[in-house]
Amino acid sequence: MRRLRTALVLLLLLAVAVSVGATTGMHLAEIDSRMEADLQARADAALGSVQTELRQAAEALDAELKLLADGREPGLLRLPASTPAERYLWAADRVQGSAVDLLKVLDRRGTILTSGHWPASLGATDPSMPTYEQDTGRSPRLVQEPTPRGSAASLQRWRRLELGGEPAWLVVGYLLDEPGLQLMRARLGVPLLRMCWPAPGGERCLQAQADDVPAALLKRQAPLGVPGRLEVGLDRGPLDALAAGVRLRAVAVSAGAGLLALLAGFLLAQRITRPVEALAAASARLAEGDLDARVAPGSAPVREVAELVDAFNGMAEGLQSSREKLVQAERVAAWQQIARGLAHELKNPLTPIRASMDVIRRARALDRDDFDEILAEQAQTVVDEVARLKELSDEFARFARLPEAKPEPLRLRSIAEHAAALYVVDGVELVIEGDPPPVRADRHQLQTALTNLVKNAVEATEGGGTVRITLSEHPERQRVDVDDSGPGIHPSVRDQLFTPYVTTKGSRGTGLGLALVHRIAAEHGGSIEGLDSDLGGARFRLELPA
Repeated sequence: MRRLRTALVLLLLLAVAVSVGATTGMHLAEIDSRMEADLQARADAALGSVQTELRQAAEALDAELKLLADGREPGLLRLPASTPAERYLWAADRVQGSAVDLLKVLDRRGTILTSGHWPASLGATDPSMPTYEQDTGRSPRLVQEPTPRGSAASLQRWRRLELGGEPAWLVVGYLLDEPGLQLMRARLGVPLLRMCWPAPGGERCLQAQADDVPAALLKRQAPLGVPGRLEVGLDRGPLDALAAGVRLRAVAVSAGAGLLALLAGFLLAQRITRPVEALAAASARLAEGDLDARVAPGSAPVREVAELVDAFNGMAEGLQSSREKLVQAERVAAWQQIARGLAHELKNPLTPIRASMDVIRRARALDRDDFDEILAEQAQTVVDEVARLKELSDEFARFARLPEAKPEPLRLRSIAEHAAALYVVDGVELVIEGDPPPVRADRHQLQTALTNLVKNAVEATEGGGTVRITLSEHPERQRVDVDDSGPGIHPSVRDQLFTPYVTTKGSRGTGLGLALVHRIAAEHGGSIEGLDSDLGGARFRLELPA
């Protein structure tokens, strides 16, 4: 009987120990798999973000190359007969007036005829000429480009063409330097970001890393979208430490359970599995993006599990802090982009102002008989460009200091009629349809938004056409559709329509109008999007809460 009692006790104790071990192991495996999946998802998201940026840059290069080569740009055709100064000025003006920051033209021997980013290289032989000759340039390539400070990686597209009866190469691109890659790494919130591509003599790499790179990294690789590869590294130290600690404590708990009586083992299993289940649930919420997921401190009566809860809560707080830093980095990057755009827009009027002053100075030095006419003409140019600078300053001030909204009941049709009355143009038919119930909004801001949309639509149909403003009511929303029969939204800017200083109007636009509309819509809890119109052009849809 004693042997049977002992056997039963041992059997029950073994069952309790196995139950505790199996339950704990399943929960630990679930925590490990979910946290590992979350880490890999973050790495894949970072890779996808960089690939998207490179793809958008490649599309912009394609558009610029097509505009220069297929459009038979007059300045490009005159290059063989131009002086070195004229060739440089042409390339510099093209770089300033476009989205690219690298433009050069090579003759059949690889001699640099002009370079918009490095004037001192004119007449030198381009070391990348063998690459241009061997590759058709139909897809973007990463090339090591000589610069005034040495060399830098660059994303390039090129095309072979005929200039003056002789073969030549037209090359456009973006420079990729370490500060730019560091900014991209900070925006993504990863400790390590590396780009590698094939080059003569072996592989070249451009790398950006944090000041304190963790010893344990989860590394993920993906294609660049151009010949080469992209690699990111995420800190997996907290995951490994947590998993090791959890496994060690699980072994200790399972071993201790085998020494307890049946009742004590059962109670202990309950006390252990309950906080582990809370950890699994919190891990699931964390994997789904809920960075506020926590396990209540003190919910685990066992010291080891309590330490595990504290470690999990500390890791979750670290992830939340990293997300906040990433948001801050994105804000800094956005303002840096705005600053670069503003600097670019300021350069455009300064170039003709400087040219006008040079013309006046040369005319005076030559004692021209028509000096007064030249002075009047060039002075008018300066006045016009200064007016452009003031307009740019006013638009930026309106965008940066949007006043606090003062909502009041407004009729959308009245606002639309006011905006349409400002842009009555011969040859453009303005049509307003619909009259929904009033909406609560700030009168001045809503007038500004509709005026910008109508102005863009009228300018898109400057050769004659139709602009239609459709006002409609939908469940919980009021909608304003502004359609035009113009050329539509250019593919190169479709993904950046509401980014400051993105425009297809050249020197006639600042790119702040749609950015201001987007901000006004957000201030009112609404939205703005660009679509294709049934009139053949573009449709901008503004929605506001009813």
